Amino acid sequence: MGQEIIKACSSKYTPIRQFLFFDALECLPSTLPLTEEDCRPRQTRYDSQIAVFGNEFQQKILNLNYFLVGAGAIGCEMLKCWAMMGVGCGPNGRIDVTDMDTIEVSNLNRQFLYRPHDVNSFKSKVAAQMVKKINPDMNIDPWTVQVGPNTEETYNDQFWERLTGVCNALDNIKARLYVDEKCVFYKKSLLESGTQGTKGNTQVVVPLITESYGSSVDPPTPETPVCLLHSFPNNIEHCLQWAREFVFEGLFVKEPEITNNYIEKPDFISNLSQNIKMTTLETLD
Repeated sequence: MGQEIIKACSSKYTPIRQFLFFDALECLPSTLPLTEEDCRPRQTRYDSQIAVFGNEFQQKILNLNYFLVGAGAIGCEMLKCWAMMGVGCGPNGRIDVTDMDTIEVSNLNRQFLYRPHDVNSFKSKVAAQMVKKINPDMNIDPWTVQVGPNTEETYNDQFWERLTGVCNALDNIKARLYVDEKCVFYKKSLLESGTQGTKGNTQVVVPLITESYGSSVDPPTPETPVCLLHSFPNNIEHCLQWAREFVFEGLFVKEPEITNNYIEKPDFISNLSQNIKMTTLETLD
């Protein structure tokens, strides 16, 4: 789906023109019997969810107490979805979101809750203001304090014990492992997610049922994918490899080689395949 959206937005490729059928029958409750009365419309913005899951389930969603750690790209998406679903919008519901980072210009292309005039403001505070515009009923408190061993007086026992669950939207392993340890200790569910370049992962951790995030270690990537280097270099090693393979190789190896072949071989262009010929002519031009 994401690839097709990128095709349409970039106008570089033609998206597939067809219907999309998404089956998520496993989301239907198996232990909660649904009745016509429970699924009838309530003239609220949540009527479509109530029609599928029932009003009792919707009330549970409204009164969830969730802690979102991180308000970056994933954090913005989670807050938007929660606001539309009604998470934390009931009388006993609450969302706590924390992020010690401030908004940078480079964040604006993917962290859609932020605008140019928000640059240098705290992400958590701006995100809380924006989701209140999506759903004014959301009870949300922004924090700018890092979650870690040094802030356990802020995020104390009372804080963790009142939570329904935790959602990680972090960009480093150390912080993820710390939050995972807290969720194991306090027996809280954890929604773990992360992205790197074009890759993404999700993990649902249920206390006493599934393994925790820290129970397994991802295998090391043998080599950096070309698509990641070309479009999303995100650390020093990626940038060095990108400079060597795409910039240096292109300017000082491939382009001189093409030029020499063009000068020395009269039939060089005519012997090229059609798909390579255009890029070669552009290089010579």
